Amino acid sequence: MKPSSVILWVVIVGAMTSGLFQLKYAVQSSEDELARLNRELIATEEAVQVLHAEWSYLNRPDRIAVLAARYLDLEPMTPRQIGSLDMMALPVIQESQP
Repeated sequence: MKPSSVILWVVIVGAMTSGLFQLKYAVQSSEDELARLNRELIATEEAVQVLHAEWSYLNRPDRIAVLAARYLDLEPMTPRQIGSLDMMALPVIQESQP
């Protein structure tokens, strides 16, 4: 073999080795990023579960009834508040002329 072809092969092998190491570190970096995102996803899912539990606890009907009685001045409706049929506006039906 000629010395120039040996040098060429050494350069090619060196470039491939360098590229392989760069690829290896890029893959490791991507795997670290994936692991970080998976940890973040799990933490977010756990936070959502906690928020769902808190929402269910805060929306219990007995708790809402106590809060409504404490903070709202609500009373049962009387028949006078409902009104009568005379107070309602009925739609006017117009007959079409042939």
